[in-house]
Amino acid sequence: MKKLLGLALAVGLVIFPAGPARPDDERSAEPPEEMSPFFRDARFNATLYYFQRYRDRYNVDTGHYGVNLSHATGQLSLDFESGHHGGLIGLDLGIFGSMDFYNQGAVDHEMNFFPWRDPWHADWSRTKAKNGASVYKALVKLKAGPAWLRAGYFQPQGPGVLGVNWSFLPGTYQGAEAGLDLGRLKLAAAWADQYKAPWFTETYKFQKRTSDGRLEDVDYLWSLGARYEAAEGLTLEAAYGESRGYLWNAHFKAKYHRPLGDDRLDLTWQTYLMNDLHSGPDAVDDNFSATAMQQYLAAAYASGPWTGNLEFTYTRAPNAYPDNAGYFAYRLVRPYGGAKGAYEPWWDLRSDWDHHQEKAVFAKVGRSLDDLGLAGWRAAVSGAYGWGGVAEGYPYKLREAAFGLDLSYTVDQGFLEGAVFALHFTRYDNKTDLPSWRYFNNAFQDEHDLKFSLVVPLSR
Repeated sequence: MKKLLGLALAVGLVIFPAGPARPDDERSAEPPEEMSPFFRDARFNATLYYFQRYRDRYNVDTGHYGVNLSHATGQLSLDFESGHHGGLIGLDLGIFGSMDFYNQGAVDHEMNFFPWRDPWHADWSRTKAKNGASVYKALVKLKAGPAWLRAGYFQPQGPGVLGVNWSFLPGTYQGAEAGLDLGRLKLAAAWADQYKAPWFTETYKFQKRTSDGRLEDVDYLWSLGARYEAAEGLTLEAAYGESRGYLWNAHFKAKYHRPLGDDRLDLTWQTYLMNDLHSGPDAVDDNFSATAMQQYLAAAYASGPWTGNLEFTYTRAPNAYPDNAGYFAYRLVRPYGGAKGAYEPWWDLRSDWDHHQEKAVFAKVGRSLDDLGLAGWRAAVSGAYGWGGVAEGYPYKLREAAFGLDLSYTVDQGFLEGAVFALHFTRYDNKTDLPSWRYFNNAFQDEHDLKFSLVVPLSR
């Protein structure tokens, strides 16, 4: 990563000077030539973040709640995006630093760096998160007419199956992405051979773990996607991708947006699919025993200060063996933080609501408080319920529910203009009596979760 960052800086300094040099005696006599678009169209952003969290989790063996996460963490990001020199080539750079002010819970929280190098080599003897800094973006970008290309450390921006994990800042792929913007039609292809979630400092190779505990390299991921504005307000997207010799992902998304006077209606139907590319002779090393699928339906309505959301998911993720996934995690490498897919449902109510045969419904009502004399304030209440989840070979059924409250304030003037303060509380209830992760591989026990965040833009 350090070598690539150095190369990118060298490209910017050597190829893209601010303007041609002139003898000293001519500088005051001649008007300066127009600055290169590389600098003229450049943007620099600095942002300060603060995040504090307390989460406890119920233990069915002890009959008590215990601390799971308890920390306060700060981050600072610096981001540079150039224009295109000659209308052709540019450079983007991004770095962020993170540190815990205190941590009295688990060391593997997502707002600082884990004290191990990748998702496959956790060291639970570590007692502190790793303060530090990481480059999250360092890429050369090219454009020529409708064609564009980005290469280096990047976040996918075109249609496709690749997405990134987020803390305050995004995860990062090492590779390249290219596309065509043809008016209503947008096409993109991406290739990557390494990744890092934002809670790791360096990129790492993709890997998979076999049933006997061995790690095998997965050489690369690739993705193809297309997005089409089929009619006014209607957008369709289809994408497919693979991890070499391991998994395939695919999705179809249909989105409809319609203004209704001063109101707004948004509808979406999305289908996500994934499976193993090559099943073994006894399928022990497979993630699924058949094609996994998730259906997602959502509606959002906005009227005056009010917003409302109603969403539904149905998941199929068959697992014939206990080591099979048994849940739907849309990504081309299985472990948490090993990669991420272009997946949209997120309810911020702790569970992923994604076990085999599980149905789940989510509702949220939010309101701006501006008209009540509380300018900049917003409140929301949300809830979700999931039922019918099964673990193949076991008699249990998963039922889970959660309740959430949100309160936020956006500063609209003064030194902190644009800063956002946000408070979020979740009460999660796993209605089985099973210990966390038992039989249901992505289900934990009851939790209380309180989060406070502050985002302060330092550049204008």
